[in-house]
Amino acid sequence: MDYIYLILGIILLLFAGNQLVKSGSSIAEYFKIPPFIVGVTVVSLGTSAPELFVSLNAALANSPDIAIGNIVGSNIANIGLVLALTAIVISIPVKKSTIRFDYPVLLIASILFAVFMGDLLITRIEGAIMIFLMLVYLFLIIKMNHKKKSEKQTIIVEEKTSGTLQKSPWISVLLILISCGGLLLGSNILVEGAGNIAKNLGVSERIISITVIAFGTSIPELATSIIAAFKKQIDIGLGNIIGSNIFNILVISGISSVVTPLSVNPSTMNFDIYFLLGFVVLTGLFFLPFRKAQITRWKGFVYLFAYFGYYIVLFYN
Repeated sequence: MDYIYLILGIILLLFAGNQLVKSGSSIAEYFKIPPFIVGVTVVSLGTSAPELFVSLNAALANSPDIAIGNIVGSNIANIGLVLALTAIVISIPVKKSTIRFDYPVLLIASILFAVFMGDLLITRIEGAIMIFLMLVYLFLIIKMNHKKKSEKQTIIVEEKTSGTLQKSPWISVLLILISCGGLLLGSNILVEGAGNIAKNLGVSERIISITVIAFGTSIPELATSIIAAFKKQIDIGLGNIIGSNIFNILVISGISSVVTPLSVNPSTMNFDIYFLLGFVVLTGLFFLPFRKAQITRWKGFVYLFAYFGYYIVLFYN
């Protein structure tokens, strides 16, 4: 039964997150909100909503290993699996703005996350700092792009809203509330099922969260990026993944630890976090040479090899 809960939880999270994006985009269209603003808010929130609700629910349920493991595992999966498969389908050119601004933010956020985990506790103050940094990041993005068309995830917004009838804003608001309810219910079911499976198999919640749960909550990013790659909408992939990873660290861990301080599993601090930082640093190295940076097919295979290598070491460690 717990496995059914696990699958149902993931399905409910995916469906509710997708509906949240559609309804939010519909409201934005109705009020003529610029697509870029929708991209960095509604779409980012929609694709990361499963991680947010799972980690927040786990924190409230006194399961910090699931809350933190979900964040770390999702970020590793986003780079080692999602970006890898996207690059294998089609080489991804890297924009200068990504190298100069977005990537440094991801690197700093990842290092800060590791530093905050150093004493095996992420406090409310540290959580508040991360939320504040995310607000600064969003402010700078909006300020730098207020005169430009959307460069990140605009195509996603258009794809999810094109070909559909524009809903009444009240219907969209109602669907957003229903979607949030679905996300809450799905995260409840997923956390409960994963926790029970871990106990029955004698596996730690950290292992379950960093593998099964992290993969399940990363499916929106995987689906979005792979579809975009096959359609050769290559501007989406890297920006979507880096933005999602920044959101996961600064917002999800920030909100979760503000609600309740998160204790950190020593194995996460002494093992998992180094793989996360390794994937982030490797991405920076793959940007060389900066003038014609690309995430090519062979780099995608390197990511994939490192990703499965992490899992092998994880289970035999």
